[in-house]
Amino acid sequence: MSYQIHIIVGNLGETPELREASGQPVTSFSVAVNTRRGDKQTTQWYRVTAWNGLAETVVKYLEKGRRVLVEGSSLRPSAYIDREGNPRASLELTANRVQFMDSAPDDEEGAEEPAGSDIPF
Repeated sequence: MSYQIHIIVGNLGETPELREASGQPVTSFSVAVNTRRGDKQTTQWYRVTAWNGLAETVVKYLEKGRRVLVEGSSLRPSAYIDREGNPRASLELTANRVQFMDSAPDDEEGAEEPAGSDIPF
């Protein structure tokens, strides 16, 4: 049996919020990964879920627009209907590690996390 690692780099589409599931802290957030081929750019959305201490750290330091690298497992497709009623698809990824790829905004209170900080699970 092989274990697959998936790595994505992109920007958060929303600010993560902490919740609880089965007594454990969890957060989910979307990451937009842009790909350019010639003059055409496409965006693939990933729905990332982080658990326990990783979820708490992600909620503490990340907000919409931040650039991140996410390493994870359990990549699976998910279908949904968008706000306009159109069928869409995204990929769901369970995070094992999140790495900040940019610095926190200057006006963010208590954000002392430098660019490139690594958050293991």
